[in-house]
Amino acid sequence: MNPTPSTPWLDRLIASLDTPTASPLGDLLPAFPDEQLQRNTTGLSSEAALRQAHAFYQDVCDGLERAGLVLDGESTALDFGCGWGRIARVFMHDIRKASLHGLDVDEQFVAITRDLFDSPNFTRCTPFPPSGHRDGSFDLIVAYSVFSHLSPAATRAWFAEFERVLKPGGVVAFTTRHASFFDFCEQASKQPGASPYVQALGELFPDFDVARAALARGELVHASSPGVGGGGPRDDSFYGETWIPEAYVRQGMGTSLQFVSGYFDGTRYGQACFVVRKPA
Repeated sequence: MNPTPSTPWLDRLIASLDTPTASPLGDLLPAFPDEQLQRNTTGLSSEAALRQAHAFYQDVCDGLERAGLVLDGESTALDFGCGWGRIARVFMHDIRKASLHGLDVDEQFVAITRDLFDSPNFTRCTPFPPSGHRDGSFDLIVAYSVFSHLSPAATRAWFAEFERVLKPGGVVAFTTRHASFFDFCEQASKQPGASPYVQALGELFPDFDVARAALARGELVHASSPGVGGGGPRDDSFYGETWIPEAYVRQGMGTSLQFVSGYFDGTRYGQACFVVRKPA
């Protein structure tokens, strides 16, 4: 993966690894959990983890511009599937900490992120809505590496919930598995010494070409097994591996949300990104 080119904001995020650092809006950037926890959740840690998150942030900023949404000191945002707050912190460039919220099914992550951010705005959710937030609460919802895992039923339910809690003109930016991940699942599982998880990825589909064809037809593709479940509260009843094609996003995923833009550059981060907008 190629390093993300530096920007003043990325430099400031990297500086916060070792030094108390403020956001452009004056909020102290949060501390970090231990590196092993970071690697366990993202496969990366420290500067590499921040560079990947910042690459996603740049795509979201492009999508916001295309959607005509300008964030300011009064804007509100939700990090769905917030984990330890890796993605939430990169949006502190534009969102005040007091207006930044997070949801996760894992109470352990919620507790960690509340502590790191010194904020009560991070709360636990159930695998399916409701979220606990009021109608029209947010200008922006981001979800990195969440809809690369959720079942079709959970995906549809959460996007209906996002439609409810977004303000008119609000934006959702999310990632999902790219078609190239089919190749990874097939090839990596055959390598000597592959982990049980990677071996389970190679057994997700009896015929990967059938799955590829379904994705090419514009269908959401999802598969799971105990071997690819996320562990803990992320069980295989709703959690696995998910591919959402652009054609499916353009259809609104059962909502009135409108397609804005799509992104994929595997040298920056390995998932497809889509931005959709609630009609004003």
